Amino acid sequence: MDVTAILDHAPFIRSTLRARGVLPADLDDLTQDTLLGAWRSLRAGRFRPSPALPPADALRRWLAGIASRQASHYRDKAHRRHELPAVDPDRLSAFAAPSPAARLVARGPLRAFHRLRPELREILSLAATGLSSREIAASLSLPRPTVATRLRLARRLFARALTRSRRSPRCAR
Repeated sequence: MDVTAILDHAPFIRSTLRARGVLPADLDDLTQDTLLGAWRSLRAGRFRPSPALPPADALRRWLAGIASRQASHYRDKAHRRHELPAVDPDRLSAFAAPSPAARLVARGPLRAFHRLRPELREILSLAATGLSSREIAASLSLPRPTVATRLRLARRLFARALTRSRRSPRCAR
């Protein structure tokens, strides 16, 4: 496999990074870092596709895992840059509630979700999109038992936070 196969996936990498919360101002740099990291890994022989998958699908999953890790590192470094990750309003418009009452109802689950550790939030959000634990493990380059454990923990902590918020309602902030 050569570098052109990786470069052909640049739009996919860019959209993966954007979906993982990378700011538009940093998107080009992080896309370039991801492409460079993938190329170095490819030359080092770290791309070992599954024989069960077509090569294009295996490459796409591998690049999604690299992009996810790059976005995770980017979010972890935000506190050192003294930045707060901005939310793209266009992405949120699809989730906008039709009434203020519905927004108030959604505020509790969103708070509970954002209180989870970042790695649990990521696995829970990938599971919510319909990916199986095997697909999540492949995209994040984690062992399947680790994904299953983190998913189970995330669901339990999220459910506990939701029941706690229902028992003791607070005033809206």
